[in-house]
Amino acid sequence: MDNRSGTNSVLEGLILRAEDVLGKMLLKLQRTRMPLEEKVRMINALHAFVDQWEGPLADIKLPPELQQPMAQPSTKPKSHGDEIMDVMQMLGLNGDDGGGGGGGREAGGRPVKNAGGRSVVAVPVPQEEAEPVFEVLEQSLKEYSPGQPGTCFITYTCPGSRRFFMMDRTNLDEADRTDCLLASLQNVTTRREGLPECPRRIFAVEVKGELFRAVRSRSEPAWLWLLDTGAVLPYEEESMLLFDLPEFYRRRDPFARCCELVDVTDRKFRGGDLGRFLEQNLFSGREFEVVRLRGKVLHVNLGRAVARKRNGTVLKKKKEEPTPEYRISEKTLTQEQLDVLYEEPLGTTNAMKATMGFVPQDDRRICPHYEPSLEGCFKGARCKLLHVAKDPDGWTRDQTLHKVKIRAQLNEPKVGSVVHMIPTTVVSVEEFYAHLEVAENGTKLVELQALLNEPRNVKELRPLNHKPYTREYVFARFAEDGQWYRAEVLDYFHDELIVVFYLDYGNQERLGMADLRTWDDRFDYLPFQAVHCRLANVTRKVEEVGEEDIQGTLALREAIYDKRIAVKVLDIRSYWEVL
Repeated sequence: MDNRSGTNSVLEGLILRAEDVLGKMLLKLQRTRMPLEEKVRMINALHAFVDQWEGPLADIKLPPELQQPMAQPSTKPKSHGDEIMDVMQMLGLNGDDGGGGGGGREAGGRPVKNAGGRSVVAVPVPQEEAEPVFEVLEQSLKEYSPGQPGTCFITYTCPGSRRFFMMDRTNLDEADRTDCLLASLQNVTTRREGLPECPRRIFAVEVKGELFRAVRSRSEPAWLWLLDTGAVLPYEEESMLLFDLPEFYRRRDPFARCCELVDVTDRKFRGGDLGRFLEQNLFSGREFEVVRLRGKVLHVNLGRAVARKRNGTVLKKKKEEPTPEYRISEKTLTQEQLDVLYEEPLGTTNAMKATMGFVPQDDRRICPHYEPSLEGCFKGARCKLLHVAKDPDGWTRDQTLHKVKIRAQLNEPKVGSVVHMIPTTVVSVEEFYAHLEVAENGTKLVELQALLNEPRNVKELRPLNHKPYTREYVFARFAEDGQWYRAEVLDYFHDELIVVFYLDYGNQERLGMADLRTWDDRFDYLPFQAVHCRLANVTRKVEEVGEEDIQGTLALREAIYDKRIAVKVLDIRSYWEVL
Protein backbone atom coordinates (compact mmCIF):
# COMPACT_ATOMS: atom_id res chain seq x y z
CA MET A 1 0.00 0.00 0.00
CA ASP A 2 1.17 3.57 -0.74
CA ASN A 3 2.57 5.17 2.41
CA ARG A 4 1.32 8.58 1.28
CA SER A 5 -2.28 7.41 1.01
CA GLY A 6 -2.03 5.72 4.42
CA THR A 7 -0.80 8.97 6.00
CA ASN A 8 -3.64 10.89 4.35
CA SER A 9 -6.17 8.46 5.81
CA VAL A 10 -4.78 8.90 9.31
CA LEU A 11 -4.75 12.70 8.95
CA GLU A 12 -8.30 12.76 7.57
CA GLY A 13 -9.46 10.68 10.52
CA LEU A 14 -7.82 13.09 12.99
CA ILE A 15 -9.39 16.11 11.26
CA LEU A 16 -12.85 14.50 11.51
CA ARG A 17 -12.26 13.80 15.18
CA ALA A 18 -11.19 17.42 15.67
CA GLU A 19 -14.40 18.61 13.99
CA ASP A 20 -16.41 16.42 16.35
CA VAL A 21 -14.57 17.77 19.43
CA LEU A 22 -14.98 21.40 18.30
CA GLY A 23 -18.69 20.87 17.76
CA LYS A 24 -19.07 19.46 21.27
CA MET A 25 -17.10 22.37 22.74
CA LEU A 26 -19.37 24.88 20.98
CA LEU A 27 -22.50 23.01 22.13
CA LYS A 28 -21.31 22.92 25.74
CA LEU A 29 -20.45 26.63 25.67
CA GLN A 30 -23.94 27.51 24.42
CA ARG A 31 -26.01 25.19 26.61
CA THR A 32 -24.22 24.92 29.96
CA ARG A 33 -22.69 27.18 32.57
CA MET A 34 -19.00 26.44 32.25
CA PRO A 35 -16.52 27.26 35.05
CA LEU A 36 -14.13 30.11 34.32
CA GLU A 37 -11.12 27.77 34.60
CA GLU A 38 -12.49 25.46 31.91
CA LYS A 39 -13.10 28.37 29.54
CA VAL A 40 -9.54 29.57 29.97
CA ARG A 41 -8.21 26.06 29.22
CA MET A 42 -10.25 26.04 26.01
CA ILE A 43 -8.85 29.46 25.08
CA ASN A 44 -5.30 28.18 25.60
CA ALA A 45 -5.81 25.04 23.50
CA LEU A 46 -7.63 26.74 20.61
CA HIS A 47 -5.17 29.65 20.46
CA ALA A 48 -2.26 27.23 20.20
CA PHE A 49 -3.96 25.40 17.33
CA VAL A 50 -5.13 28.52 15.45
CA ASP A 51 -1.80 30.37 15.81
CA GLN A 52 0.10 27.39 14.39
CA TRP A 53 -2.05 26.73 11.31
CA GLU A 54 -3.91 29.92 10.45
CA GLY A 55 -0.86 31.47 8.77
CA PRO A 56 0.29 28.46 6.68
CA LEU A 57 -3.29 27.86 5.45
CA ALA A 58 -4.12 31.53 4.76
CA ASP A 59 -3.80 31.12 0.96
CA ILE A 60 -6.33 28.30 0.75
CA LYS A 61 -9.88 29.44 -0.04
CA LEU A 62 -12.80 27.28 1.04
CA PRO A 63 -15.67 26.75 -1.44
CA PRO A 64 -18.88 28.62 -0.52
CA GLU A 65 -20.66 25.47 0.61
CA LEU A 66 -17.97 24.80 3.27
CA GLN A 67 -17.66 28.34 4.60
CA GLN A 68 -19.12 28.97 8.06
CA PRO A 69 -21.07 32.23 8.54
CA MET A 70 -19.38 34.34 11.20
CA ALA A 71 -19.34 37.94 12.28
CA GLN A 72 -16.44 40.03 11.07
CA PRO A 73 -14.42 41.56 13.91
CA SER A 74 -14.36 45.33 14.01
CA THR A 75 -10.67 45.29 14.99
CA LYS A 76 -7.68 43.07 14.38
CA PRO A 77 -7.76 39.54 15.91
CA LYS A 78 -6.64 39.37 19.52
CA SER A 79 -3.54 37.48 20.56
CA HIS A 80 -3.46 34.79 23.22
CA GLY A 81 -2.15 37.24 25.80
CA ASP A 82 -4.82 39.80 24.91
CA GLU A 83 -7.52 37.18 25.40
CA ILE A 84 -6.25 36.30 28.88
CA MET A 85 -5.94 39.98 29.75
CA ASP A 86 -9.56 40.47 28.67
CA VAL A 87 -10.64 37.78 31.13
CA MET A 88 -8.74 39.50 33.95
CA GLN A 89 -10.05 42.93 32.97
CA MET A 90 -13.60 41.61 33.01
CA LEU A 91 -12.90 40.56 36.59
CA GLY A 92 -12.12 44.19 37.38
CA LEU A 93 -8.43 43.48 38.03
CA ASN A 94 -6.83 45.39 35.16
CA GLY A 95 -3.74 47.04 36.49
CA ASP A 96 -3.34 49.51 33.59
CA ASP A 97 -6.32 51.65 34.45
CA GLY A 98 -4.22 54.70 34.97
CA GLY A 99 -4.41 54.36 38.75
CA GLY A 100 -7.89 55.79 38.75
CA GLY A 101 -9.22 53.03 40.97
CA GLY A 102 -11.99 52.20 38.51
CA GLY A 103 -13.54 48.80 38.95
CA GLY A 104 -14.73 46.42 36.33
CA ARG A 105 -16.15 46.52 32.84
CA GLU A 106 -19.50 46.53 31.21
CA ALA A 107 -20.39 44.02 28.53
CA GLY A 108 -18.58 46.11 25.94
CA GLY A 109 -15.41 46.32 28.01
CA ARG A 110 -15.96 49.88 29.31
CA PRO A 111 -14.79 50.34 32.93
CA VAL A 112 -17.47 51.64 35.28
CA LYS A 113 -17.75 52.79 38.87
CA ASN A 114 -20.92 53.32 40.88
CA ALA A 115 -21.79 56.47 42.74
CA GLY A 116 -21.33 54.83 46.14
CA GLY A 117 -17.54 54.63 45.81
CA ARG A 118 -17.50 50.85 45.31
CA SER A 119 -15.85 49.00 42.48
CA VAL A 120 -18.14 47.37 39.94
CA VAL A 121 -16.60 44.34 38.27
CA ALA A 122 -17.81 41.81 35.70
CA VAL A 123 -17.17 38.08 35.20
CA PRO A 124 -17.25 36.39 31.74
CA VAL A 125 -20.04 33.85 31.27
CA PRO A 126 -21.70 32.15 28.27
CA GLN A 127 -23.18 34.65 25.83
CA GLU A 128 -26.78 33.74 26.45
CA GLU A 129 -26.45 34.67 30.14
CA ALA A 130 -26.33 38.17 31.58
CA GLU A 131 -22.83 39.24 32.54
CA PRO A 132 -22.51 39.21 36.37
CA VAL A 133 -21.39 42.43 38.00
CA PHE A 134 -19.99 42.64 41.55
CA GLU A 135 -19.85 45.54 43.96
CA VAL A 136 -17.12 45.28 46.62
CA LEU A 137 -15.11 47.69 48.70
CA GLU A 138 -11.87 48.76 47.09
CA GLN A 139 -8.62 47.73 48.74
CA SER A 140 -6.05 50.35 49.57
CA LEU A 141 -2.45 49.69 48.47
CA LYS A 142 -1.00 52.67 50.35
CA GLU A 143 1.07 50.40 52.60
CA TYR A 144 3.02 49.06 49.58
CA SER A 145 5.87 50.73 47.71
CA PRO A 146 8.34 49.56 45.01
CA GLY A 147 11.16 47.46 46.46
CA GLN A 148 9.18 46.50 49.58
CA PRO A 149 9.78 42.84 50.65
CA GLY A 150 7.35 40.51 52.40
CA THR A 151 5.91 37.01 52.65
CA CYS A 152 2.63 35.84 51.17
CA PHE A 153 0.30 32.87 50.87
CA ILE A 154 -1.03 32.17 47.35
CA THR A 155 -4.82 31.57 47.54
CA TYR A 156 -5.94 31.54 43.90
CA THR A 157 -4.32 31.49 40.44
CA CYS A 158 -5.90 32.58 37.16
CA PRO A 159 -5.28 29.75 34.64
CA GLY A 160 -3.15 30.60 31.64
CA SER A 161 -1.94 33.94 33.01
CA ARG A 162 0.43 35.45 35.55
CA ARG A 163 -2.35 36.91 37.68
CA PHE A 164 -2.96 35.48 41.15
CA PHE A 165 -4.40 36.35 44.55
CA MET A 166 -2.44 36.24 47.77
CA MET A 167 -2.80 36.96 51.48
CA ASP A 168 -0.04 39.14 52.92
CA ARG A 169 1.65 37.32 55.84
CA THR A 170 4.53 39.75 56.43
CA ASN A 171 3.28 41.09 59.75
CA LEU A 172 3.01 38.10 62.09
CA ASP A 173 0.69 39.85 64.55
CA GLU A 174 -1.65 40.88 61.74
CA ALA A 175 -1.47 37.37 60.25
CA ASP A 176 -2.43 35.86 63.61
CA ARG A 177 -5.40 38.21 63.88
CA THR A 178 -6.47 37.24 60.37
CA ASP A 179 -6.24 33.54 61.25
CA CYS A 180 -8.30 34.08 64.39
CA LEU A 181 -10.97 35.93 62.44
CA LEU A 182 -11.20 33.26 59.73
CA ALA A 183 -11.31 30.53 62.40
CA SER A 184 -14.05 32.30 64.34
CA LEU A 185 -15.98 32.71 61.07
CA GLN A 186 -16.57 28.94 61.16
CA ASN A 187 -18.73 29.44 64.28
CA VAL A 188 -21.42 31.34 62.37
CA THR A 189 -24.68 29.36 62.43
CA THR A 190 -27.37 31.82 61.25
CA ARG A 191 -28.63 30.26 58.00
CA ARG A 192 -29.98 32.20 55.02
CA GLU A 193 -32.71 30.83 52.81
CA GLY A 194 -31.39 32.53 49.66
CA LEU A 195 -29.03 35.14 48.25
CA PRO A 196 -29.39 38.72 49.55
CA GLU A 197 -31.12 41.18 47.26
CA CYS A 198 -28.38 43.79 47.70
CA PRO A 199 -25.14 42.94 45.82
CA ARG A 200 -23.16 44.94 48.40
CA ARG A 201 -24.32 42.69 51.25
CA ILE A 202 -21.47 40.49 52.49
CA PHE A 203 -22.53 37.00 53.62
CA ALA A 204 -20.92 33.59 54.14
CA VAL A 205 -21.06 30.55 51.87
CA GLU A 206 -19.97 27.01 52.68
CA VAL A 207 -17.50 25.58 50.15
CA LYS A 208 -16.04 22.12 50.78
CA GLY A 209 -16.97 22.28 54.45
CA GLU A 210 -15.44 25.73 55.11
CA LEU A 211 -17.18 29.11 55.43
CA PHE A 212 -15.97 32.00 53.24
CA ARG A 213 -17.08 35.62 53.04
CA ALA A 214 -18.66 36.41 49.68
CA VAL A 215 -20.75 38.85 47.68
CA ARG A 216 -23.26 38.07 44.95
CA SER A 217 -23.41 39.41 41.41
CA ARG A 218 -25.91 42.09 40.44
CA SER A 219 -27.06 40.14 37.38
CA GLU A 220 -28.69 36.75 36.94
CA PRO A 221 -27.79 33.90 36.97
CA ALA A 222 -25.96 34.60 40.20
CA TRP A 223 -22.21 34.22 40.72
CA LEU A 224 -20.26 34.49 44.00
CA TRP A 225 -16.96 36.26 44.64
CA LEU A 226 -15.02 34.90 47.65
CA LEU A 227 -13.50 38.00 49.20
CA ASP A 228 -10.68 36.31 51.10
CA THR A 229 -9.39 34.02 48.32
CA GLY A 230 -10.26 35.87 45.09
CA ALA A 231 -12.10 32.91 43.55
CA VAL A 232 -15.27 33.42 41.46
CA LEU A 233 -17.83 30.59 41.59
CA PRO A 234 -21.25 30.03 40.01
CA TYR A 235 -24.02 29.94 42.61
CA GLU A 236 -25.49 26.44 42.98
CA GLU A 237 -28.65 26.78 45.05
CA GLU A 238 -29.07 23.07 45.74
CA SER A 239 -25.57 22.39 47.08
CA MET A 240 -24.40 25.68 48.62
CA LEU A 241 -25.35 26.68 52.17
CA LEU A 242 -25.54 30.42 52.91
CA PHE A 243 -25.17 32.19 56.26
CA ASP A 244 -25.82 35.71 57.58
CA LEU A 245 -22.78 37.48 59.06
CA PRO A 246 -22.64 39.85 62.02
CA GLU A 247 -21.53 43.43 61.38
CA PHE A 248 -18.09 42.54 62.81
CA TYR A 249 -17.30 40.34 59.78
CA ARG A 250 -19.04 42.48 57.16
CA ARG A 251 -17.04 45.62 57.87
CA ARG A 252 -13.66 43.90 57.39
CA ASP A 253 -11.83 44.56 54.11
CA PRO A 254 -11.15 41.59 51.78
CA PHE A 255 -7.91 39.78 52.67
CA ALA A 256 -7.10 38.55 49.14
CA ARG A 257 -4.97 40.95 47.07
CA CYS A 258 -4.67 40.77 43.30
CA CYS A 259 -1.10 40.47 42.00
CA GLU A 260 0.71 39.95 38.71
CA LEU A 261 3.91 37.91 38.66
CA VAL A 262 6.80 39.75 37.00
CA ASP A 263 9.63 37.27 37.68
CA VAL A 264 10.77 34.49 40.01
CA THR A 265 13.97 35.16 41.94
CA ASP A 266 14.18 31.77 43.65
CA ARG A 267 17.47 30.05 42.76
CA LYS A 268 15.70 26.71 42.48
CA PHE A 269 13.53 28.01 39.64
CA ARG A 270 15.08 26.93 36.32
CA GLY A 271 12.94 29.09 34.10
CA GLY A 272 9.79 28.28 32.15
CA ASP A 273 6.16 29.26 32.07
CA LEU A 274 5.36 31.60 34.97
CA GLY A 275 1.67 30.69 34.82
CA ARG A 276 2.52 27.03 35.37
CA PHE A 277 4.84 28.04 38.22
CA LEU A 278 1.90 29.77 39.94
CA GLU A 279 -0.34 26.72 39.51
CA GLN A 280 2.34 24.50 41.09
CA ASN A 281 2.64 26.87 44.07
CA LEU A 282 -1.07 27.29 44.79
CA PHE A 283 -1.72 27.23 48.58
CA SER A 284 1.97 27.67 49.37
CA GLY A 285 3.98 30.38 51.07
CA ARG A 286 6.51 32.53 49.18
CA GLU A 287 8.63 35.59 49.75
CA PHE A 288 7.74 38.52 47.49
CA GLU A 289 9.09 41.91 46.48
CA VAL A 290 6.93 44.72 45.12
CA VAL A 291 8.06 45.87 41.66
CA ARG A 292 5.38 48.47 40.94
CA LEU A 293 1.75 49.37 41.61
CA ARG A 294 -0.76 49.57 38.78
CA GLY A 295 -4.25 50.57 39.85
CA LYS A 296 -5.53 47.81 42.13
CA VAL A 297 -2.86 45.28 41.12
CA LEU A 298 0.51 44.61 42.77
CA HIS A 299 3.25 43.64 40.31
CA VAL A 300 5.65 41.45 42.29
CA ASN A 301 8.64 39.13 42.10
CA LEU A 302 8.30 35.84 43.99
CA GLY A 303 11.28 34.48 45.91
CA ARG A 304 12.06 31.34 47.85
CA ALA A 305 9.43 29.18 49.50
CA VAL A 306 8.78 29.53 53.22
CA ALA A 307 7.46 26.94 55.67
CA ARG A 308 3.84 27.43 56.59
CA LYS A 309 0.95 26.06 58.58
CA ARG A 310 -2.09 24.57 56.90
CA ASN A 311 -3.94 27.90 57.05
CA GLY A 312 -1.03 29.72 55.44
CA THR A 313 0.65 31.32 58.45
CA VAL A 314 4.40 31.56 57.92
CA LEU A 315 6.25 29.51 60.52
CA LYS A 316 8.68 31.92 62.13
CA LYS A 317 9.56 31.72 65.78
CA LYS A 318 7.70 34.34 67.72
CA LYS A 319 8.74 35.50 71.13
CA GLU A 320 6.20 34.20 73.58
CA GLU A 321 4.58 36.92 75.62
CA PRO A 322 3.61 36.06 79.21
CA THR A 323 -0.08 35.61 79.81
CA PRO A 324 -1.42 38.66 81.67
CA GLU A 325 -2.09 37.86 85.30
CA TYR A 326 -5.23 39.06 86.98
CA ARG A 327 -5.09 40.53 90.44
CA ILE A 328 -6.98 37.64 91.98
CA SER A 329 -6.85 34.19 90.37
CA GLU A 330 -5.77 30.64 91.10
CA LYS A 331 -2.23 31.52 89.98
CA THR A 332 -1.90 34.39 92.45
CA LEU A 333 -3.04 32.37 95.49
CA THR A 334 -0.88 30.06 97.57
CA GLN A 335 -1.71 26.38 98.01
CA GLU A 336 -2.87 27.07 101.55
CA GLN A 337 -5.22 29.78 100.29
CA LEU A 338 -6.54 27.44 97.56
CA ASP A 339 -7.23 24.72 100.15
CA VAL A 340 -9.22 27.21 102.20
CA LEU A 341 -11.01 28.49 99.10
CA TYR A 342 -12.32 25.09 97.98
CA GLU A 343 -12.85 23.48 101.40
CA GLU A 344 -16.51 23.28 102.34
CA PRO A 345 -17.04 21.71 105.78
CA LEU A 346 -20.46 21.55 107.44
CA GLY A 347 -19.88 24.80 109.23
CA THR A 348 -18.07 26.37 106.30
CA THR A 349 -15.11 28.68 106.81
CA ASN A 350 -14.94 29.37 103.08
CA ALA A 351 -15.36 33.13 102.76
CA MET A 352 -16.62 32.86 99.17
CA LYS A 353 -19.16 30.20 100.09
CA ALA A 354 -20.28 32.04 103.19
CA THR A 355 -20.76 35.46 101.56
CA MET A 356 -21.77 34.56 98.00
CA GLY A 357 -23.36 31.15 98.49
CA PHE A 358 -21.06 29.50 95.95
CA VAL A 359 -17.40 29.26 94.91
CA PRO A 360 -16.65 31.28 91.73
CA GLN A 361 -15.38 29.17 88.82
CA ASP A 362 -14.14 31.92 86.47
CA ASP A 363 -10.65 30.42 86.07
CA ARG A 364 -12.10 27.04 85.13
CA ARG A 365 -14.85 28.05 82.74
CA ILE A 366 -13.63 31.31 81.09
CA CYS A 367 -11.24 30.91 78.16
CA PRO A 368 -7.82 32.47 78.95
CA HIS A 369 -7.22 33.15 75.22
CA TYR A 370 -10.38 35.23 74.70
CA GLU A 371 -9.85 38.09 72.22
CA PRO A 372 -12.56 40.81 72.52
CA SER A 373 -12.01 42.09 68.96
CA LEU A 374 -12.77 38.60 67.57
CA GLU A 375 -15.49 37.75 70.09
CA GLY A 376 -13.73 34.39 70.43
CA CYS A 377 -10.29 32.76 70.55
CA PHE A 378 -7.86 31.18 68.10
CA LYS A 379 -9.32 27.69 68.65
CA GLY A 380 -12.56 28.65 66.93
CA ALA A 381 -15.39 26.12 67.24
CA ARG A 382 -13.14 23.64 69.04
CA CYS A 383 -13.00 25.77 72.19
CA LYS A 384 -15.75 24.79 74.64
CA LEU A 385 -14.95 27.44 77.27
CA LEU A 386 -16.89 30.66 77.84
CA HIS A 387 -15.73 33.65 75.75
CA VAL A 388 -16.07 36.73 77.97
CA ALA A 389 -13.48 39.11 79.44
CA LYS A 390 -12.45 38.62 83.05
CA ASP A 391 -12.89 41.54 85.38
CA PRO A 392 -9.44 43.17 85.78
CA ASP A 393 -10.04 43.69 89.52
CA GLY A 394 -10.85 40.04 90.10
CA TRP A 395 -14.62 40.28 90.53
CA THR A 396 -16.38 37.11 89.49
CA ARG A 397 -18.44 36.97 86.30
CA ASP A 398 -20.26 33.79 87.33
CA GLN A 399 -23.76 33.86 85.98
CA THR A 400 -26.51 31.46 85.10
CA LEU A 401 -25.55 29.56 81.95
CA HIS A 402 -28.11 28.00 79.67
CA LYS A 403 -27.69 25.47 76.87
CA VAL A 404 -28.75 26.35 73.31
CA LYS A 405 -26.68 23.89 71.23
CA ILE A 406 -25.42 20.33 71.66
CA ARG A 407 -22.37 18.60 70.21
CA ALA A 408 -24.18 15.71 68.47
CA GLN A 409 -25.97 16.49 65.19
CA LEU A 410 -28.24 14.27 63.12
CA ASN A 411 -26.84 12.99 59.81
CA GLU A 412 -29.09 14.41 57.10
CA PRO A 413 -29.95 12.29 54.04
CA LYS A 414 -29.20 13.44 50.52
CA VAL A 415 -31.88 15.29 48.59
CA GLY A 416 -33.68 12.84 46.33
CA SER A 417 -33.01 9.79 48.51
CA VAL A 418 -35.74 7.54 49.95
CA VAL A 419 -35.73 6.94 53.72
CA HIS A 420 -37.97 5.13 56.17
CA MET A 421 -39.53 7.02 59.09
CA ILE A 422 -41.91 6.47 61.99
CA PRO A 423 -44.09 9.57 62.69
CA THR A 424 -44.37 10.46 66.39
CA THR A 425 -46.40 13.70 66.26
CA VAL A 426 -48.83 15.02 63.62
CA VAL A 427 -49.13 18.80 63.86
CA SER A 428 -51.43 19.59 60.93
CA VAL A 429 -52.61 18.24 57.60
CA GLU A 430 -49.22 19.07 56.09
CA GLU A 431 -46.75 18.98 59.01
CA PHE A 432 -45.47 16.22 61.30
CA TYR A 433 -42.46 15.02 63.31
CA ALA A 434 -40.90 11.58 62.89
CA HIS A 435 -38.01 9.31 63.85
CA LEU A 436 -35.62 8.09 61.19
CA GLU A 437 -35.81 4.30 61.14
CA VAL A 438 -32.23 3.65 62.23
CA ALA A 439 -31.96 0.73 64.65
CA GLU A 440 -28.90 2.18 66.34
CA ASN A 441 -30.60 5.53 67.06
CA GLY A 442 -33.71 3.86 68.44
CA THR A 443 -31.68 1.70 70.81
CA LYS A 444 -29.59 4.66 71.99
CA LEU A 445 -32.71 6.75 72.63
CA VAL A 446 -34.18 4.00 74.82
CA GLU A 447 -30.88 3.75 76.71
CA LEU A 448 -30.70 7.55 77.15
CA GLN A 449 -34.25 7.70 78.52
CA ALA A 450 -33.53 4.86 80.97
CA LEU A 451 -30.31 6.52 82.13
CA LEU A 452 -31.95 9.94 82.49
CA ASN A 453 -34.79 8.55 84.61
CA GLU A 454 -32.68 6.48 86.98
CA PRO A 455 -33.52 7.59 90.54
CA ARG A 456 -29.91 8.54 91.22
CA ASN A 457 -29.72 10.79 88.11
CA VAL A 458 -33.17 12.29 88.69
CA LYS A 459 -32.08 13.27 92.19
CA GLU A 460 -29.00 15.03 90.75
CA LEU A 461 -31.03 17.15 88.29
CA ARG A 462 -31.04 20.74 89.53
CA PRO A 463 -34.22 22.89 89.53
CA LEU A 464 -34.09 26.06 87.45
CA ASN A 465 -32.95 29.03 89.53
CA HIS A 466 -33.83 31.63 86.90
CA LYS A 467 -36.58 32.56 84.51
CA PRO A 468 -36.10 30.18 81.52
CA TYR A 469 -34.77 31.72 78.34
CA THR A 470 -36.43 31.22 74.97
CA ARG A 471 -34.76 28.32 73.10
CA GLU A 472 -33.03 27.15 76.29
CA TYR A 473 -32.51 23.39 76.55
CA VAL A 474 -33.93 21.82 79.73
CA PHE A 475 -35.29 18.54 81.04
CA ALA A 476 -39.10 18.53 81.24
CA ARG A 477 -41.43 16.09 82.95
CA PHE A 478 -44.22 14.59 80.81
CA ALA A 479 -47.51 14.54 82.75
CA GLU A 480 -48.88 11.29 81.28
CA ASP A 481 -46.03 9.01 82.42
CA GLY A 482 -44.11 11.20 84.90
CA GLN A 483 -40.84 10.61 83.01
CA TRP A 484 -38.19 13.25 82.22
CA TYR A 485 -37.37 14.10 78.61
CA ARG A 486 -35.06 16.44 76.72
CA ALA A 487 -36.96 19.63 75.85
CA GLU A 488 -36.66 23.21 74.60
CA VAL A 489 -38.38 26.26 76.06
CA LEU A 490 -40.61 27.93 73.46
CA ASP A 491 -42.28 30.64 75.54
CA TYR A 492 -42.48 31.88 79.13
CA PHE A 493 -45.59 33.63 80.45
CA HIS A 494 -45.19 33.13 84.22
CA ASP A 495 -43.82 30.47 86.56
CA GLU A 496 -46.94 28.32 86.17
CA LEU A 497 -47.27 28.63 82.37
CA ILE A 498 -44.23 27.69 80.29
CA VAL A 499 -44.54 26.19 76.79
CA VAL A 500 -41.92 23.50 76.03
CA PHE A 501 -41.13 21.37 73.00
CA TYR A 502 -39.99 17.76 73.46
CA LEU A 503 -36.93 17.49 71.22
CA ASP A 504 -37.01 13.72 70.71
CA TYR A 505 -40.74 13.37 69.90
CA GLY A 506 -42.01 16.71 68.50
CA ASN A 507 -44.96 17.37 70.83
CA GLN A 508 -45.54 20.45 72.99
CA GLU A 509 -46.79 20.85 76.57
CA ARG A 510 -47.64 23.65 79.03
CA LEU A 511 -45.79 23.16 82.30
CA GLY A 512 -44.75 25.00 85.46
CA MET A 513 -41.32 25.68 86.92
CA ALA A 514 -41.67 22.63 89.19
CA ASP A 515 -41.65 20.38 86.09
CA LEU A 516 -38.38 21.76 84.64
CA ARG A 517 -34.76 20.91 85.44
CA THR A 518 -31.44 22.45 84.38
CA TRP A 519 -29.69 20.86 81.39
CA ASP A 520 -26.88 18.35 82.02
CA ASP A 521 -24.21 17.86 79.32
CA ARG A 522 -24.02 14.16 80.10
CA PHE A 523 -27.10 13.68 77.93
CA ASP A 524 -26.07 15.59 74.77
CA TYR A 525 -24.19 12.71 73.11
CA LEU A 526 -27.24 11.66 71.05
CA PRO A 527 -28.72 13.97 68.37
CA PHE A 528 -32.29 15.12 68.91
CA GLN A 529 -34.46 12.49 67.23
CA ALA A 530 -37.58 14.46 66.22
CA VAL A 531 -37.24 15.32 62.52
CA HIS A 532 -39.46 18.19 61.35
CA CYS A 533 -41.17 17.20 58.06
CA ARG A 534 -43.65 18.84 55.69
CA LEU A 535 -45.60 17.11 52.94
CA ALA A 536 -44.69 18.48 49.51
CA ASN A 537 -47.44 19.88 47.28
CA VAL A 538 -49.87 20.10 50.20
CA THR A 539 -51.06 23.50 51.43
CA ARG A 540 -53.90 24.57 53.67
CA LYS A 541 -56.42 27.01 52.30
CA VAL A 542 -56.64 30.34 54.07
CA GLU A 543 -60.27 29.76 54.96
CA GLU A 544 -59.57 26.17 56.12
CA VAL A 545 -59.15 26.89 59.82
CA GLY A 546 -62.12 25.11 61.31
CA GLU A 547 -63.66 21.66 61.17
CA GLU A 548 -62.17 20.73 57.77
CA ASP A 549 -58.62 21.40 58.99
CA ILE A 550 -59.17 19.31 62.12
CA GLN A 551 -60.66 16.46 60.11
CA GLY A 552 -57.71 16.51 57.69
CA THR A 553 -55.20 16.43 60.55
CA LEU A 554 -57.02 13.50 62.18
CA ALA A 555 -57.11 11.63 58.88
CA LEU A 556 -53.37 12.12 58.36
CA ARG A 557 -52.70 10.98 61.93
CA GLU A 558 -54.80 7.87 61.41
CA ALA A 559 -52.87 7.07 58.22
CA ILE A 560 -49.25 7.55 59.37
CA TYR A 561 -48.95 7.88 63.17
CA ASP A 562 -46.55 5.34 64.71
CA LYS A 563 -46.35 3.44 61.40
CA ARG A 564 -43.38 2.69 59.20
CA ILE A 565 -43.53 4.88 56.08
CA ALA A 566 -41.18 5.43 53.13
CA VAL A 567 -40.66 9.03 52.03
CA LYS A 568 -38.65 10.75 49.32
CA VAL A 569 -36.62 13.71 50.59
CA LEU A 570 -37.09 16.82 48.39
CA ASP A 571 -35.49 19.47 50.62
CA ILE A 572 -33.56 19.55 53.93
CA ARG A 573 -33.36 23.24 54.84
CA SER A 574 -35.27 24.48 57.88
CA TYR A 575 -37.48 21.38 57.71
CA TRP A 576 -37.46 18.23 55.58
CA GLU A 577 -39.84 18.46 52.64
CA VAL A 578 -40.92 14.92 51.79
CA LEU A 579 -43.19 13.16 49.35
